[in-house]
Order: sequence, then structure tokens, then C-alpha cells
Amino acid sequence: MKIGLDLRFWRSGTGGLGRYSRNLLKELLVIDQENSYTAIITPDDEPEFDLHAPNLTKLVVPTVHYSMSEQTKLPRILKAQNFDLVHFTNFNHPILYRRPFVVTIHDLIMHLYPTGAQKKSLIRKIAYRWTMRDCKRAKKIIVPSESTRRDLVGMLHYRHDKIVITPEGSEKMFRVHTEREKIAVKERLGLPKKYLLFVSRWEAYKGLPALLTAHEKLAEQFPDLGLVICGRSDTQNPQIAELVKQKQAANPNIVTPGFVSDEDLAAIYSAALTYVHPSMYEGFGIMVLEAFASGVPVVTSNTSSLPEVVGDAGVSVDPKNLDELANAIEKILINKELAEELVAKGLERVKQYSWRQMAASTLAVYRDVASS
Repeated sequence: MKIGLDLRFWRSGTGGLGRYSRNLLKELLVIDQENSYTAIITPDDEPEFDLHAPNLTKLVVPTVHYSMSEQTKLPRILKAQNFDLVHFTNFNHPILYRRPFVVTIHDLIMHLYPTGAQKKSLIRKIAYRWTMRDCKRAKKIIVPSESTRRDLVGMLHYRHDKIVITPEGSEKMFRVHTEREKIAVKERLGLPKKYLLFVSRWEAYKGLPALLTAHEKLAEQFPDLGLVICGRSDTQNPQIAELVKQKQAANPNIVTPGFVSDEDLAAIYSAALTYVHPSMYEGFGIMVLEAFASGVPVVTSNTSSLPEVVGDAGVSVDPKNLDELANAIEKILINKELAEELVAKGLERVKQYSWRQMAASTLAVYRDVASS
């Protein structure tokens, strides 16, 4: 088959969608030399695109995500390539494209927790719902968790038999670092000696306001306890950035290193006392796996896909219950045996997930579509 992969989230600045895109293609090229792949990227992605293989072609297109050109220009570009199959690695796709395709829907965050322009613009609301409805035309729909499949079936009435679950993984860079490596990253980035860690977008539904409140409470008992918030503020959520700024003004142990390199991020994970992710909703929660692989105890939510990913390897709490969140973190901080037990369970749990297996399951989807 000649397969087109829509990888326009390739660049590292796109967060989890970029990580999914990069690992999908990298692993497909390892396990499959039979089919030919065309990586569809944008000019912004090209500087970071460094993969080469006999069965790989690069196609740079001037069409960014969520744009009018995605709906007007991209269908013509794809049609000219005469692909046997196109895989759109996020829900947004050109609804006028009429050749066979599969689509990955990572979550229903824009459906459940719209923010900024997604919330205020009627045009954007209509475009989102129209595009999501058109995803039903896909030959197969790929999701990362049973939770996301359940949401698609229950909320948007997708066909259960068209949805395939391909859980994601953790990259090798996320590992248990040496004490020297931990000290080095703390000194270089100006991080506290002891800290809780949060890695995600700065949005209310991610639980960052709850974590800031829990940290403020814990700081009364542990005055040297820091909080490191990775990622960057979202221009569509200025109130969250302002809240972080206010808390920083009151406590200099709250540090925001910004969007860091993967190498630094891996060391930041490993140096944390606890990774805390009190999100209201996640389609998968890859950050939890990265924390597990880094040898860090995890406190997260008992909602959406997170219990499915965590199992018994982390502490799950009601993200709306601030006392429950703070108490769970406190137990890990004061109980060394509990912390060590969670670390051991996390290191075992992460072995159940791999990007290689995700790619193999995706390739099986391609072959299933071709045979039918």
C-alpha cells in the first residue's frame, strides 16, 4: 500500500500529539518494510524531521491544522498523491477528502472542556462538530483507551465495531536518572531541591488550580517543598497564568521552567518527589507513564482514562476534593515505604505499554482496511 500519514503535529512544541506522531512513524518504519509511507508535514515541522528509510517519502504542505486551507487545499494535495490509505493522526481532517482513510481521536477534550476561541466562536463550534461527525466516515477510528471509545459511543453515537484501541507508550529517554544527573538539572534550571511536578497544558480542567491549592496547604507542613510546573501558559487561558503568577509571588518555590527539551524533561521527572496530575479528563494520560518510567510516585485522578492507565501503580483521588488530593501527596511524602512501593509498581506497570506495540496495532488496522 501507499499510505499517507498526516503528521502535521510533528514538531516538539505540539506536546502529546507530536509525540504520538513521531513515535508512530518511527516504529512503523522499524516493523514494516512492505508498505510505502509518505510523511505529510508543514514547513514548521521540517527542521525537526530527521527520519530516513527506503520506503519513506516526505511531503511538505502549506496547510496548518484547524485552518481553511486544511479544508480547501489539502484535499486536492492528497488526491494528487493517489494514496491507497491516509491516516489522519488527529480528528481534524479535510471533510471533502473522499478516498479511504482512518483517523485517530485522542479524546473529547474540545467537546467537554472548550476554552478560548473554541468556547466563544460559533463558527469554531460548528466546524468542530461537523468535523467530528464526518470522522464517522473513516474506515476505522483509532483511540488510545477504552475510556475514549466509551465516550465516542456514548456521547457521539459512533459505531463500537469501527473503533480500535491502540494504547500509547513511554520513550526510552524517560528513565531513572542518577543522583548526579538529578542535581545537575536542578542547578542548571534553578529548580527546588524537593518538588512536586506537573507536566501539561495550563488549563483549569487539567487540575492545575487544584494542585496549586494543595501545594499551598502542604507548604505549611513542608516549607521547603517546591512545585515545578512544566509547559507554558495558554494565551486562551490567561486566568490560569495569572493564578500561577500570584502563587509564585507568595512562594518562590513554585518554578515554571517553560517548555523544556525532552532530555531536560526526562531528568525533571526523575528528580521529582511525586508527580501529580489531578486532571478532570484525559484521553490517555501519557505523562503518567513517563512518570512511572522515571521512577516517581504518581498521584492522579480517578476519572476518564486515568484509572485504566494507572491500575494500582499510583494513588487515584477525586480531583474535585482538595483535601483528598493534599492528603494523598502528604502520605507519599512522609511514608518512604509507600513511595518505594509505588515506584516499584510504576516501573512494572509501564512495561505493559510500548510505542512499538501501538505501531503494530495500527499497522494491523491498515491491513484490515486494505483487505476489506
